[in-house]
Amino acid sequence: MVISLKNTFDNAIKLGIETIENGGEISRAEEIIKRNCLAGGASEVHVFIIPYLIAVTIIYNNEEKTIIRRTNKSKLNIGKLEELNNISRSFCKNKTNNKNIDYNYSKLLSSFCVMIGVAAFCIFFGGNIIDALFSTISGFIIYNLPNTRISYNKFSNTLISSTIAGINSFIPTILGFNANPDKIMIGTIMLFIPGLNVGISIRDMMSGNIIAGILELAEAIIITFAINLGFGIAILLFGSDTFA
Repeated sequence: MVISLKNTFDNAIKLGIETIENGGEISRAEEIIKRNCLAGGASEVHVFIIPYLIAVTIIYNNEEKTIIRRTNKSKLNIGKLEELNNISRSFCKNKTNNKNIDYNYSKLLSSFCVMIGVAAFCIFFGGNIIDALFSTISGFIIYNLPNTRISYNKFSNTLISSTIAGINSFIPTILGFNANPDKIMIGTIMLFIPGLNVGISIRDMMSGNIIAGILELAEAIIITFAINLGFGIAILLFGSDTFA
């Protein structure tokens, strides 16, 4: 296999992996890989993608090459997806794209957005200013927990984070503040709700990627169970009287 085609193949796989890891559709990742390999000279391209797995086979001059890669899904990043699309289109049009934009948001900005989000949800669901204030503190703590940077699985990460978030909701009352633990809890719980997973699963199933959609939906159900278990532990420990 020609070196240039091998590089094209490897770059196409990389683009597909990054598309999946930044929240892109399965069909979009398949299309990116297929178009880039065909533009690079492959005669046939066969792509199979499900969450956490990409398998690609290309045929060039009767020579067959297959690569299987595991993906690690992270967070939705629309800016990164736009960049990947531009790189793919530029290559398919035989143009070079040396533009490299950093779409990784700073920790400070991300923490600020999390704090604003949980405070807004807290007030939206009936909380007062004090509840919103403690919600922002809890949201900041949860977002910056060390376990989010350790390679636990999603269930363990969600269980640990939701348990700590539930406990944080009762601390203001324990300290004597006139706060509502349920309102603080409902603000911070929105950080964990897997609404995006459900939306992606439905989108994948409607586009014909049934297996991928079912796996995404199963993951959302497991995450929901972890959320319920984590907040349930906190309620059993500190809030049996509050929620009686």
